[in-house]
Amino acid sequence: MTLAAPQHPLRPVLAGEIHARPSAPLTAPVAISRLAMFGATDRRAQAEHLAILCRLNGVPVPDPAASYAFADLGAFRLRWERHTEFLGLTFFAPLLPGPDPFERPAISLVPAGWLADLPGEAIAASHIALLPDAEAETALPRIGFAGESLAASAAGAARIWTDFRVHADGFGRILVGVGDLQPSQAGRIAQILWEIETYRMLALLALPAARAATPDLAEASARLDQLADSVSTLEGLDAERAALEDLSALAARIERAAAATGDRFSAARAYHGLVQRRLAELEETPLPALPTLSTFLSRRLDPAMATIEATGARIGALSVRCARAVDLLRTRVALAQEAKSEELLSALAETGRSQLKLQQTVEGLSVAAISYYLISLFGYAAKPLPWDGLGTTAEAALALAVPVVAAAVWVVIRRSRGLR
Repeated sequence: MTLAAPQHPLRPVLAGEIHARPSAPLTAPVAISRLAMFGATDRRAQAEHLAILCRLNGVPVPDPAASYAFADLGAFRLRWERHTEFLGLTFFAPLLPGPDPFERPAISLVPAGWLADLPGEAIAASHIALLPDAEAETALPRIGFAGESLAASAAGAARIWTDFRVHADGFGRILVGVGDLQPSQAGRIAQILWEIETYRMLALLALPAARAATPDLAEASARLDQLADSVSTLEGLDAERAALEDLSALAARIERAAAATGDRFSAARAYHGLVQRRLAELEETPLPALPTLSTFLSRRLDPAMATIEATGARIGALSVRCARAVDLLRTRVALAQEAKSEELLSALAETGRSQLKLQQTVEGLSVAAISYYLISLFGYAAKPLPWDGLGTTAEAALALAVPVVAAAVWVVIRRSRGLR
């Protein structure tokens, strides 16, 4: 009976993700060459480059949208895989008999012109030779491993030797004696080893950025201490504003450092975690007189990751400290500006009161002057009139008219100014 319930549209993709990059069964003796091309971001160019190699060898071209492909190209086989930051290419070929298993690596069978046009830049490159145990023991002294850097482990029935160095041909070298491993187990061991080599290089990619940021961070920290100490001695709004501008510029500088390193540091942590998980999958046991791969890498890789982590933490701490100092000084400037504003408002209020008093005085004088003028005109008109018949005099009539005229003038002036 098939599933009748509605399914999430991403279910097939998510279910297939666990099977997306299977290990290839390998039967010793086999030569493996691994390249990790960093910065290859143009997916169309990646697919077209793979298609060129397939056409040269007369094999079907993989789907351009695929993130993984495995092709048998006759003389060698190719495992092609897209990752977030790099393009992985792994070449497999039968290992020809000879004293040095790395003399004729699998990549020597790949067209040189095609390799030269690979997108991106090689961040990791290694040869892995899988041999029966007896042949691996015989070949070990002839490989040219650096004795002081040689690490070795037993991983189940397999034995692994590497010096984690880049040799004259630009590749690292890993020798594996497969013991009685089944082809699927040998393939899995090889995949773990090339992933360790790839991920450790990608994790270390953040180390130069951490080292480059250290002097700038030391200078920024000293400058922040200097500005923080000077805040308490600042006098005047102009000095506080100047200090705030300096702090804001320093905060922007720290944020630029965080933006420049944040993604790389986060990626380094993720890759380091993958290295540790792959080492744990090997379930190593030591071989006599040699450090295991985990021990060797922990002595070299862990200090580098500690530097990266410390630098990231320092950038974060500086950012928080600087933001706090900016907030405190901004609050201080705001308070000073409020005090200035209050003083200005008080001065404006006092000016307004003075203007009101002056206006009231002018209004009083205006009422008096206009009233005097109107009364004078009324007097000229009233004096010739016969006031005796009315039982009064012109002077008395003028005296009675003064308050009436003054009140009328006052009302008219108030109304003309929009006052009530």
